[in-house]
Amino acid sequence: PGGTVSLPTVSWWDCLPPNCVLVGLSPSSFHYEKLNQAFQLVVGGARLVAVNKSRYYKRGSELALGTGAFVAGLEFSGDCQAEVVGKPSKTFFDLAVARYGGVPAGEVLMVGDDVRDDVIGAQQAGLQGGLVRTGKYMEGDENKFDVKPDFVFNSLMEMAQYVV
Repeated sequence: PGGTVSLPTVSWWDCLPPNCVLVGLSPSSFHYEKLNQAFQLVVGGARLVAVNKSRYYKRGSELALGTGAFVAGLEFSGDCQAEVVGKPSKTFFDLAVARYGGVPAGEVLMVGDDVRDDVIGAQQAGLQGGLVRTGKYMEGDENKFDVKPDFVFNSLMEMAQYVV
């Protein structure tokens, strides 16, 4: 914990043919040729793995299309289901909680600006979920779903004051 691990650079020739397609946030790679290359690998049997299925993210002062749209397109066209290894995957939250050495999940507060992936994802994994009205938060997000955040904070400072 707290250390840095150096990983070797992986190139295409390290694994030919590629056995998976990993989709993460890489706006410059989301163009037809790259997506079609990913599609060809998936229909050829490669596993589809998604870092997340976010709908959008905050880029500067605007919202921008997230990885979810591209993952959904590959799932639809490749007639498969991606394995999500980040939020809102229960495994992701379980691994995060495990790093705290025995602290029960119900005593962990996950705070984020995405009500679906951060907050509800955490709650479904047994954590407490707090929504912060900053970042990509949009007015009324806390009321979009039947499951409500355990906490709603106007800022990270407000959250920190509550926790401490």
